[in-house]
Amino acid sequence: MARLKQGINGPGQGRVGNVIMYEMFGKTYLRSRPNRYKDKKSKKQLAQRQRLTLAQNLVRYLKHLVRITMKDISTGRSTYHTAVSMNLKEAIEGNYPNQYINPEKVILSKGDLTTPNTVSLKKNEEGILLEWSTENQSEDFNHPSDNLIWCMKDLKSLVHGDYQITTIKRHQGKALLPTPLSQEPVELWIMFRSEDEMKISDTRWVGTIG
Repeated sequence: MARLKQGINGPGQGRVGNVIMYEMFGKTYLRSRPNRYKDKKSKKQLAQRQRLTLAQNLVRYLKHLVRITMKDISTGRSTYHTAVSMNLKEAIEGNYPNQYINPEKVILSKGDLTTPNTVSLKKNEEGILLEWSTENQSEDFNHPSDNLIWCMKDLKSLVHGDYQITTIKRHQGKALLPTPLSQEPVELWIMFRSEDEMKISDTRWVGTIG
C-alpha cells in the first residue's frame, strides 16, 4: 500500500499493484516491480540445494512407508524429515552439478534386525523373483516369522515409488514381486519387520531392475 504524506499532489512511498513509489532527493519516483528477482547463489549453496532436492524427491511418494519404518528413530520431527535428512547425509554423492543418489546407501529404515547375508533378483514372465539366504533368521533379534517389506523406485526421474508391507516370512527365502511399470531402470530395496511390528531392520539394496 502506498502512503501519500501531503495529499494526492505530495510525495509518497509504497506499492500500488505492480508499481512502486519511492522518494529520492526530495522527489517522488515510480517504477514497475520486477517479475522475478535474481537469486545469485554460490556454487556451494547451489550444490546443497541440489542435494536437498534429490533427497526430497527420493522420499516423496514414500511418506507412508517411512512413517512405519522410521517411526522409532524420529523424535521431535516427522518421519519424512528424518528420512530426507539421513539420505541427504548418506546417499547423495558426486560433485555439483552431477550429484546423484547412490542406491546402495539409501536409508528407508533403521533398526535392530539384520538383513539376509545374500540376496538376488531375477526377472521372469511372472514378475521379479526375489530370493534371500535364511541362515541368520534366528540371529540376535531376528526371527523366522519376520515379515518382508520391499520398495522400488526409479532414481532417474524420481517420480512415484512402489512398496509393499507383506506377510511373506523371512524363513520362506523367496518372494515374487510385481514387474515395475516404469520404463526406466528401477532400484529395489528390502527390509524385514518383526511379526509384532516392534522391530525392524536396516535397508538392504538388492539391485537394479532394468
